[in-house]
Amino acid sequence: MNVICSNVASRNVTSSNVTLHCGNDIHLVNTASVNTKFDQALVSGDVLWTFTAIVDTWFSLVIAFLGIFGNTLTIVVFKTMGFKDTINIPMTTIAFWDLVSVLCGFIHRFYGHLSLLSPPLGRSWQNATYPNINSLQNIATNIAYVIGAYVAMDRCLCISFPLRVKSLMTPTNTWLTCIALSAIVLATLFPSLFFLEVKWIKASSLTSRRLNICFPIFTTPMDRCILTYKKFNFLYPLLSLIIMVSSTLVIVFFLYKSSAFRGHLINTPLLSKPTIKNDSKFSKRDIQVVKMLLLVILTYALVLVPRVTNFFIQFFEPEFSTLRFYNNIARLIVYLILFIDFFNSSSGILIFIYMSSKFRSSLKVIVSIGILRKPLNKNH
Repeated sequence: MNVICSNVASRNVTSSNVTLHCGNDIHLVNTASVNTKFDQALVSGDVLWTFTAIVDTWFSLVIAFLGIFGNTLTIVVFKTMGFKDTINIPMTTIAFWDLVSVLCGFIHRFYGHLSLLSPPLGRSWQNATYPNINSLQNIATNIAYVIGAYVAMDRCLCISFPLRVKSLMTPTNTWLTCIALSAIVLATLFPSLFFLEVKWIKASSLTSRRLNICFPIFTTPMDRCILTYKKFNFLYPLLSLIIMVSSTLVIVFFLYKSSAFRGHLINTPLLSKPTIKNDSKFSKRDIQVVKMLLLVILTYALVLVPRVTNFFIQFFEPEFSTLRFYNNIARLIVYLILFIDFFNSSSGILIFIYMSSKFRSSLKVIVSIGILRKPLNKNH
């Protein structure tokens, strides 16, 4: 697993480990070989620092903060709507793991605010939350992608074999499927929480009272575990993308075969109320629900493209990675992918509000109840 360090001033390379001096922080990385020079041609150190400070530290923090409220409200609305409609179950599961993802991202990136008060405190918070909080965010993101792939496959099967699938996918079975998928991904990626060890050490400067944190990566006894983690970390997004794209093509094909849906596409805008013929295979609600889910699936698929592409680039060019020759541009792309992930994890509520009239009405009821409670509490 790579350790992302900012402001790398120098690196002392020995045969057994690499000591990374990142400003006042010391990171010990046990590794066989690390390049001693970073490429500055594509992305300079100053550009990387500026991009990290603006996009990863502050923009991602704001998006994650909004995502906490958005996903919490989404879960409440779906709970209010009930789970008799099985599609609300995986949507709630996705919203839950998106909430975990943005919450972890917000907690980790809170070092930006702390740095304004005390730069050493901000750096200590950043280092202290990196091993576990950052890894948990990655796990939650992967689970959300896998559940999104399940939604795509479920809709694909429902359209291809409507009677058989709908009889099997009861609310209980849907809950069990979502829980099982979440447990499988969590179990396979959970060891990543223990790859890094946090240790407090005295500051190198005698005049400084600051405590630094070092991250030793114990690769000798954990080589196989780390390799397995990397494979799963690549496999889940890749399989999710393949399932989403293939399922979307099948869904569009079956809907296009429907004369009602074909007429709807020609005669009405995308988001307007469709006019359905009586002999249509799909009801008005079916088409609207599928359209909403298609938008959700396509959004996740588009977000997965840069992540999967980055994995393939690292596979064919090993130096395109953190602490390798192309460290700067590799880290810039990683920060950009993380920002896109945050944006995707926070935008689900906007899609539901825009596409689902039932979601909008339930949201209005919840908001109106919350507004009415305030004057009642004041009167009491």
